[in-house]
Amino acid sequence: MLKKIPVKHLKPGMYVANITQTGLSLHQHEREGRVTSMSTVEGLLKRGVAELYIDTEQGDDSEHAIPLEQADAELSTEVKKIAGDGNQTQTCTFEQEFEKAAKLHSEALGLVSHALEMAKQGEAVDVQPFEAMADQFMDSVVRNQNALACLSRIRDKDSYLMEHSVNVAVLMAILGKYLKLDRVYLHHCVTGALLHDIGKILIPDSVLHKPGKLTDEEFAIMKRHATYSKKILERSGQFPDPVVNVAAQHHERLDGKGYPLGLAGEQVSQEGRMASVVDVYDAITADRVYHKGIPPSTALKRMLEWSGPHLDPQYVQAFIKAMGVYPVGSFVELESGRGAIVMEETGETLRPVVKIMYHLRQKQYTKVETVDLSRSKSRDKVIKSLDPDELGIKIKDFLI
Repeated sequence: MLKKIPVKHLKPGMYVANITQTGLSLHQHEREGRVTSMSTVEGLLKRGVAELYIDTEQGDDSEHAIPLEQADAELSTEVKKIAGDGNQTQTCTFEQEFEKAAKLHSEALGLVSHALEMAKQGEAVDVQPFEAMADQFMDSVVRNQNALACLSRIRDKDSYLMEHSVNVAVLMAILGKYLKLDRVYLHHCVTGALLHDIGKILIPDSVLHKPGKLTDEEFAIMKRHATYSKKILERSGQFPDPVVNVAAQHHERLDGKGYPLGLAGEQVSQEGRMASVVDVYDAITADRVYHKGIPPSTALKRMLEWSGPHLDPQYVQAFIKAMGVYPVGSFVELESGRGAIVMEETGETLRPVVKIMYHLRQKQYTKVETVDLSRSKSRDKVIKSLDPDELGIKIKDFLI
């Protein structure tokens, strides 16, 4: 049985099933195995790992450990309490905005692809097209953020670098809208998000696209991409400081355990803190050659765990409020026993607009129908989020 336990209560004889990843290793899974000495526990505490999971069928139990289901339920309650009714008023419907957003999303992918090629050839990146794209992203998010958010859930793991850059920009615009940031400042943040990973084009393909865990030496090489991104943007001479900071600091952490400079606390700029939040969310929800993405709702819970030591709590909480407990693209179980995809927030956490397409008890697809649960006479509601992969459901096939 999987149980969650504070590291300080870990003892030799227990079997570690899955370590809660730290800000330094969000994409690197730690090894499972039996704890053989207290030095292992001390090492985990020094690295800032606060909690982890043990398997009581393979090792010792503890009175300080709680079942995984209970841990998830407690954390879900905390997330809902934070999210409250953070839904933002839309100025047009999802259908009205979706076509514009789809065109914009496609153009952004092309823009990032072109910039990567320019950087690879050593040419300066022109700021103007990215500033224009940032403006259009912000306008689309104001009209109806769900359209771009939905498109951000449609991924191709072979195009991760481009899609990740575009998605992080979308998420930055959504976060900035919720925070009511000054438009000029947010414009710089979104521009920086579009270009935050441009330095990865200078990382050897053998490292960048390795289908497995990186060695320490390879990870040291990968970490250089933030420095490369900073240098590429500075070389252009056209990008304001906030743009450069997003690229340079999106892997820095409040406890100083990030990279490339190990900045801590107030040394990390506001834009750097926001960038780290949206970058982490998109990274951990994406399928990659070496990493299976986790459901959006689960990602928000993980980020809540990481806030404080690593991620700025105020921006994690604001992001949860901006996205909702069940973000667009989440696969959820309804009280009626049906499976559905969240398409839009409505202001009622448990009654979003959903696309119903699966019967969970009968384990078969049903006629696809879009329902606004907040207006439905049935008063059906969301019970919990599910992992669509466990049912063999491909979410992106139903998003558009």
